[in-house]
Amino acid sequence: MIESKFLSQPGDLGIVAVGFSGGQGKPGVDAAPTALIESGLLTQLRDELGYKLHGHDAVHSYADLAPAQDPPHRGMKNPRAVSAVTRRIAEQVYAQAREGRLVLTLGGDHSIAIGTVAGTASAVRERLGRDIAVIWVDAHADINTPETSDSGNVHGMPVSFLTGLAREEKDEFFGWLKDEHRISVKKLVYIGLRDVDAEEKKILRENGIKAFSMFDIDRHGIGRVMEMALAHIGNDTPIHLSFDVDALDPTWAPSTGTPVRGGLTLREGDFICECVHQTGSLVAVDLVEVNPSLASEKDMGAHETVRAGCSLVRGSLVYERRIVERVHKYHWPAVQLNVWMLIMLVASCLIIGVFATFIQIQQTLLLPIPWYFPYYITVASLTTSFILVLLWLIFQRRLLPSIVMIGGFILFVLWLVGLIVISIQLWGPSGSVSSNCNLFVFGATPQPTGQSLETLAWLQQRTICQSWQAVFAFGLVGAIFLLWIMVMAYQVFADDS
Repeated sequence: MIESKFLSQPGDLGIVAVGFSGGQGKPGVDAAPTALIESGLLTQLRDELGYKLHGHDAVHSYADLAPAQDPPHRGMKNPRAVSAVTRRIAEQVYAQAREGRLVLTLGGDHSIAIGTVAGTASAVRERLGRDIAVIWVDAHADINTPETSDSGNVHGMPVSFLTGLAREEKDEFFGWLKDEHRISVKKLVYIGLRDVDAEEKKILRENGIKAFSMFDIDRHGIGRVMEMALAHIGNDTPIHLSFDVDALDPTWAPSTGTPVRGGLTLREGDFICECVHQTGSLVAVDLVEVNPSLASEKDMGAHETVRAGCSLVRGSLVYERRIVERVHKYHWPAVQLNVWMLIMLVASCLIIGVFATFIQIQQTLLLPIPWYFPYYITVASLTTSFILVLLWLIFQRRLLPSIVMIGGFILFVLWLVGLIVISIQLWGPSGSVSSNCNLFVFGATPQPTGQSLETLAWLQQRTICQSWQAVFAFGLVGAIFLLWIMVMAYQVFADDS
């Protein structure tokens, strides 16, 4: 299980269902929470994954907050409605987050993130005394100020208000946002950008905001991008993940208000959510801009987009549960494994030492070095390295039977080749090492004694003959023990499968 660093109630999930579309001009996005809930998302989170849900009884429409008149202000459309609704959302998210729960907000257009992020930031500062980081997954930067926006839609401005780049004194126009609601541009990361306004690019550059476009994802891969994004945030910061479904390519999520071709695959989107959750730092998730009404009844686009949204939510909330189901523990016989490693290590070291000495003798006598001398040294060195790898895997609790069987088989073949060559050299048809040793060393009569060069030469020859015998003996032991480790690995696999 992934242990949460910042949630005191990790088994509890606060749900805020936001049926609001006032931050942009296309109706239908307010129906997304209902579509997501009817698809069975909350049922899965509760019944299959064991989360205790809070605040999920109804989808909030915020009709009571709609002003009688809502003319533009500083170019913003529906400014009073969006300000009032996001303020209410901030209060709802705050109420869930201050209890130490993970908060899931189902939108709604992306303007609602003004409220969700503000509520999370305020609660985390109050509860933990920490600032939060925001990972903004979107095709768009949503960091226009009211003055730089061409459309006037507030769903393209939430980040500018949250970072303080856009400010307003009057409460009815986002003046309710205070320092405790805001985030630092240094703790903001974008992923998936591919449709950014010229003024937004300027804002990103001037403020040094970390942003990974689709070009970066294509260049580095989503895995490397997530590593860089999380490294930028650090491992000691609570994370609010705000995911706009238009970050996905329209192939996967066609039913959204501002689709842009060339986006993330669904698997890349899931991977982002899984990586963030795996940090243990996730404290809040937004899913926004699903718009079921943009596809006809015969078109499966709405259904596919809802399915994609559900997949993203599950990826951010249940990653560790899926991993736990796949973990398989293998029970290795500790004594046998330790004996095997000890014997193989002794055999390898002896063979390396003997043949290194043989090479030195050949060089001293100005004789050519047979190919099997360095061959056996290489094989013994590989065996030693394999044992070190096994020790590391044991320490990491990742010793898999397949690794042992594959490595053992490769080494067995190499040892067997060396053993055959040594056997031919020892007992070959003519001029073998064994026959020469029996004739000139062991069978010498009388055997030299006393303090003389002849005695020293005979002792050296006897040592060489005994070394050949030792190499064969340990080569045979090594081959047998490699067969043994393969059988042991198969038994471990069979017993625990």
